[in-house]
Amino acid sequence: MALPSRVPAAMSAEAVAASERSWLFVPGDSERKQTRALETDADALILDLEDSVAPARRKAARERVASLLAERRTNRAAQRLWVRVNAPASGELLEDLAGIVPGAPDGIVLPKISIPEEIVETHHYLSALEKREGLRAGSIRVLVIATE
Repeated sequence: MALPSRVPAAMSAEAVAASERSWLFVPGDSERKQTRALETDADALILDLEDSVAPARRKAARERVASLLAERRTNRAAQRLWVRVNAPASGELLEDLAGIVPGAPDGIVLPKISIPEEIVETHHYLSALEKREGLRAGSIRVLVIATE
C-alpha cells in the first residue's frame, strides 16, 4: 500500500533533529519529573505514554499529558512538546491521540511500526482529530520509529 501523498507532517529523523537539538524523554504519568524537565534547556520534551508508563497507569498518564499540553499550549517558544504514543498494534493508539490532540502537541513519536499501513492509519486518525479540534491539517508532526 502506498502512503498518501499528503503526509508532509511525517518528518525524517534528520529533519526533526535539525529543528530541535536536544530531546528529553519524560514519563507521562510523573508530574514531578515533568516539572523538572520543563526547567531544563532541552529544546523538546517527549512526554512518554508508552514504555516508561506501566499499563495500569496509562489512563492517568494520558490525563496528565493532556493537562500539561493545555497549560502550555500558548507557551512553546522555548520548548517544544511532543508525545510518544503507544504503537498501533497495542490497541491504545486512538485513545492516546484522542486524549492529546486537543492540546495541540508539536508532534508525536510513533513507535514500533512494522508495516506502512500503520502509518497510513495514524495519518487518518490525526487528520480527523486535527479537523475536530480546529487545528491546521498536518500541524502535528510525526516521527516514525520502525522495527524490523
